[in-house]
Parts: sequence; C-alpha cells; structure tokens
Amino acid sequence: MLSAKDLSVTAGGVKILDGVSFDGSQGEIVGILGPNGSGKSTLIKTMLGLIARWSGKIIYNGKDMSELSPKHRARLFSYVPQSTAQNSLYTVLECVVMGRYPYLERFERYSAKDFETAMESINRVGLSGFENRVISTLSGGEAARAVCARAITQDAPVMLLDEPTSALDPKHSIGMTSLIRELAAEGRLIILSLHDINLAINHTDRLILLKSGRVYGQTRSRMVDETMLGGLYDIPWEIWSAGGGEKLVAIPGEI
Repeated sequence: MLSAKDLSVTAGGVKILDGVSFDGSQGEIVGILGPNGSGKSTLIKTMLGLIARWSGKIIYNGKDMSELSPKHRARLFSYVPQSTAQNSLYTVLECVVMGRYPYLERFERYSAKDFETAMESINRVGLSGFENRVISTLSGGEAARAVCARAITQDAPVMLLDEPTSALDPKHSIGMTSLIRELAAEGRLIILSLHDINLAINHTDRLILLKSGRVYGQTRSRMVDETMLGGLYDIPWEIWSAGGGEKLVAIPGEI
C-alpha cells in the first residue's frame, strides 16, 4: 500500500534523515519510536510534502507522491501535528469541516453533507457540544482533539499523527488510542510518532525505531525487548507482563 525508500533530509549540513525505508499496509498501525532529535517529526513531514528538499521515494498504490499536487496528496494523506495553534478564531465546526477542502472544486462551498461529516467526526473525538466553541477558548487537549476530528473528516486512506496523545490526560489518551484502533479497523493505514513506550508496544502493530536519523530497527510491537530499547535510548530498560500476559509494561531501569 505504502512504500518509503531511502528517505533523506539534510539541513544546515546535518543529516536529519539518512536513508530511511519502510512499508505500511491497509489497516495497520505503524508506530515511530526514538529519542528527541531522532527524525520522527521530519519523517512524517517529509511524507506529507512539507519538507522542501529531500531525496528518496514515497510510493502509494503505485503512485509517486512527488508527482502529485498538494491537493491530490491531501486526498491520500491526512495529518495531526504535534502542536496545535490555539489562537485560531475559527469555531470547532469551521476548523473540522476544512478537512473536506481537498475535495472542493474551485469556488465551490462546503455542502450540507460536508458539515454532517464534520459533526460526525466531532462526536467521534468526544467534542459533542463544542462545535460552536472558538478554538482559542479550548484547552490544549480539546484543541488537539479538534485537529484530529479534522483529519478524520478528510477521509484519507493514510493518516499521519505526530505524538497525538502528548496533550491529553490519561482518560482522553485512552480514548484517542481506542479511536486510532477503530480508524485502522476501518481500513486506514495509521502512522504515528510516539514517546509513550507502553502505548507503542501495546497499541500498535509494528514499530520503526529511529536513532540519529537512521532506522535502528523494525519489529512487531510486542517483540520489543530490553536490548532494543536500551540501544535506542542509551539507558537500561525492564519489560514486564501485566494483565494476565495481555499487556506489557516497560520502565527505565536504574542507570
């Protein structure tokens, strides 16, 4: 479905990404793990076409992404960024319905169906009743969920999320995790960067481990071990079974 080959990005003479390659399939959740500065956000932005200069190939169902217009690419890839601009004067509904923009013709306005789709997405992220609230009046977590609703409304087959739970409290983090599972079950390929190791190993299907812009390893999520995490983060780790063996708990060991 999706194939990234030898993606490289250089900025200021420094290699931010260095020959990163991976594949992703329909219905799969692919997590990107790595320390700060490892290239996780750059990898996602490169796939979205938000990085001006890069090399390599991104192929989706036989289509070279570099040959597509931004509007066409937006029909294939949706995006939930790491930080959300909270000074916006748009309402939640106005923000979320913008996910339908890639499908509009020139001078065409949003239809009643577009607004209906936006409302469905607002309800899915737990913001029912917030549709007329201005984004700037929301908490960080509420604004993050509004941006996620916009990405759902975009209805792209590939969804890229940059640390989607970083602004959420535990309850809403669990809700977001469940929603991501639902979206994958509906046929989307989900690619997300994470700092939450336990979320990554328990709620993704496969992990790409990035270190200093390179692929340190790729593995099925529940196959991650202390040696992999230790080499990735340069600190010792311990991994325990919990919940009758259904869950794994990873914690840093003593340094």
